Amino acid sequence: MFIAKLIKEILKILQTDISPNQIAFGAAVGVFLGLVPGIAMKCVFFFLILLLRVNIGSALAACTLFGVLGLALDPAADKIGFFILNADSLVPFWTYLYNAEIIPLTNFNNSLVAGNIVLGIIFFAPVFFASKKFISYYRTHWRDKVIKWRVTKLLTAGILSHTILK
Repeated sequence: MFIAKLIKEILKILQTDISPNQIAFGAAVGVFLGLVPGIAMKCVFFFLILLLRVNIGSALAACTLFGVLGLALDPAADKIGFFILNADSLVPFWTYLYNAEIIPLTNFNNSLVAGNIVLGIIFFAPVFFASKKFISYYRTHWRDKVIKWRVTKLLTAGILSHTILK
């Protein structure tokens, strides 16, 4: 049931006329939301998603995908986080952040959180450009074909009627 709902949301995003930049940027920011553990950091990135002009559906879809992928990447993220938190040249910066008012609440000093932020930064540009390219390709070559598939009609029943009737 959950997978069907996710596919339905992705189809809805792909079939609408939302800007590919908004969808791709939403997916790229959703990477952070999915990777970073802890409610405080998730709140920070969710608030960022709400502030920016991005597609929330693509952000949540990317969050779901990278949330699952993040479980497999946690050992690597922990090592990356441990490395950057213990780098001698960055210790004054981490000390400054830790002594700030609100920033320590994000638990950035946890090696897993820090490592996942680094992984999010690494994945940001590739996810943005790959999503944008995929959306443009899909809308040019596949959009009209996918609308006619029976499974698409079943999954999107009524939601995309304005798009399907174009």
